[in-house]
Amino acid sequence: MNSKGISFVLSMYKTDSVKVINEFIDNLPFKPLKMRPALLHKKVKYNKTDYVKAFEKALIENSRCSAKIYNDYSNAICFRYDDISGVITLIFHTTNCKNEDELALLFEKIITRNRIISAYFRDKLDNSLSSQSQISFYESLGIDTSNLKIIQDKMFKTNIIDIEQFSGHSHEYGGIEFTSTYIMWFGNDFFKFVPQETLTSFKKCISNETLENGTIRIQLYENINDYNSEEADRNQWAFRRHTNIDKVAEDWHLKYCKTPPGDLSGANMIIEHGNFEHGGVKLVKAYYDENNKSTPKKKAFKVVLTEYNSSNNVVFQSEEIL
Repeated sequence: MNSKGISFVLSMYKTDSVKVINEFIDNLPFKPLKMRPALLHKKVKYNKTDYVKAFEKALIENSRCSAKIYNDYSNAICFRYDDISGVITLIFHTTNCKNEDELALLFEKIITRNRIISAYFRDKLDNSLSSQSQISFYESLGIDTSNLKIIQDKMFKTNIIDIEQFSGHSHEYGGIEFTSTYIMWFGNDFFKFVPQETLTSFKKCISNETLENGTIRIQLYENINDYNSEEADRNQWAFRRHTNIDKVAEDWHLKYCKTPPGDLSGANMIIEHGNFEHGGVKLVKAYYDENNKSTPKKKAFKVVLTEYNSSNNVVFQSEEIL
């Protein structure tokens, strides 16, 4: 049993996604109690039918959204939709896992019945550390940072951890994650990023197999808890070098940032990336009606503008009447 918890991330295009969403919800290892449905922006009592309907509606309207189901803070699943890339991302974590091998196998069975871009299964703390650059986060866990590489945040000139020094670090752009970790699955839709033959030819791993639907499954080290071991570190760096995954991620990021959004008149929320007036690198535009309820842009009475810095902290917020 992994007492620290399990994390699982999966990316897919929205075709047949509602079927996949239902399959994962029906196989959760915890009892759902609360939910934050798509476009609602508040917690309510869990109801599967209402949750799925709300997410379906967001997809039909091509509205960027994030929808979460909770038991508690440590046990939750979230589905996000990116209206520019057309990607749905499943983000799952739990501490209620008696056998991580059985859970991984359960998820793999769902993967083999469906079309995915990629998926990753790893220790929950390992997942947090893979993208966390704040020194205070490490200190809160009692992790000594004196021997870690520290760099300066380009925007805010503060010291942060350079996550590039970690073999398991992650990059996520447009709902697609690029990393190197315990168990990884790569579907047909990932082969445009890394060729199928490049993935199947990787040897520095515990296993590399092709599933019945063509998805490639790679396991880099023996035990999920051993993410700090020499074997894990060696194999994770080897995978990064073999696939050139960091360059692949950067190329995709540049392409994603240049992709123009479609018709956003039906979107309740629009997210833009760049360098904004008050120092932010992300601008969120949330639209509301006269009763302060979330509404599509074309029906909105007002818009709330929020700028975030590179650490996802709010640096400016304002409200405009439309």
